[in-house]
Amino acid sequence: MHRRSRTSWILGTVLLGLVLGSPDADASPCDEPGSGWLMCEDFEAGGAGWTDWYAQSDWTECDGCPDGVNDPNRIRLENDPALAHDGSWSVTMPGSDDSFRGGTLRFATCADGEQNAGCTLQGHDRLYFQTWVRLDQDHDYVHHFLGLGGSRPDAYWDANGNAGCRPNGERWAGTRVDLNPEHELFFYTYYPGMNCDAGGYCSGDYAQGICDGCADRDMPCTNGLECCWGNHFSPEPPVVLQTETWTCLEMMMELNTPGQADGSMAFWVDDALGHEADGLAWRDVADLQLNRAMLEHYIAAGDTDHANQVWFDDVIVSTERIGCSLTPGGGETDGGSSTGGAEGGSGGDDGPSATTGAPGGDDGPEPAGDSGSSDDGPAGSSGPSTPPDAATDDASSGCRVPTEGPAAWMLGVVLLGLRRRRR
Repeated sequence: MHRRSRTSWILGTVLLGLVLGSPDADASPCDEPGSGWLMCEDFEAGGAGWTDWYAQSDWTECDGCPDGVNDPNRIRLENDPALAHDGSWSVTMPGSDDSFRGGTLRFATCADGEQNAGCTLQGHDRLYFQTWVRLDQDHDYVHHFLGLGGSRPDAYWDANGNAGCRPNGERWAGTRVDLNPEHELFFYTYYPGMNCDAGGYCSGDYAQGICDGCADRDMPCTNGLECCWGNHFSPEPPVVLQTETWTCLEMMMELNTPGQADGSMAFWVDDALGHEADGLAWRDVADLQLNRAMLEHYIAAGDTDHANQVWFDDVIVSTERIGCSLTPGGGETDGGSSTGGAEGGSGGDDGPSATTGAPGGDDGPEPAGDSGSSDDGPAGSSGPSTPPDAATDDASSGCRVPTEGPAAWMLGVVLLGLRRRRR
């Protein structure tokens, strides 16, 4: 073999090995989903425009999409590789309208495979929810962030409009990973044995209105007038979500066996356990199951005085641990078990004991009339919205790529591989 031909062949082989043997920065985990995945969204079909993209997606509800069309100041698709975790597209909730409101995308596990709001639901006892998230430099406020929850199979809408009410163990169950203005992450959770407020602000007509709305949803105030806002389960020391960087955030919720307090929840940040809690009783009946995930940046009108922009990418819902160190089709590589083992975590020793949410701020009463978050909107509020150039043949070029012979053939294979693997 001539030296030139042999060198060209080696070069082509090395390039091919680099392409086929190494993870591609533009490859998406959605290319080859894991066995337990129920949905994966990388937003790379965003070039079709919001309406067509949403129609072919697995999302069943969008807050920030009046009359089915997104308000770009509340939620929109972003075509900028610099603002995507991989590929070119992400979704952003810019909060740049006059009231600085955020948006929400909701996914439900519809039993018939048709992703429509109001569908008959396929339930699960345990779900995992992961997204890559990037907060803007000026971000300092969000009311609700990421959530898992569910209702009974034939009661899709029962998971909506339950803020202020003590759950009855039959209608709905849910938890959220939220963050405070210092970006410290915590669980915000409703359950039948939760702590609620009584007296003070929670009295008189205000408390009566809350209890009347809850009674209309088969969750009457059986402990007298009370106002129930999600209880906080917080790690110590705090776990902080950084701004201006892509972070992998994964959460898990596992329902209890009816009659037992063996439910649990956990979240991980870049595969490190952030917090876990167990000893929880969310349900009294087996047909109350998990069947939805909420990708939220919920900010009600007037809650903040400036935009709080966020970007999300590579969103996955699964019945198995996902893990952040993914190669397409490889599933988790070092995610560990469902309840920890990673460094930097907080143990599960807090059980169901938690601090009650104070009114206002990140966890207070939901403002009436805003469609807001799906599983704890105000009991008296309105319902949810309907839903390379070729090198020149110049002998003086020290690193010229040959345009004929074996190397040219190999280069073609390399370029074909690159094209097929790009998003």
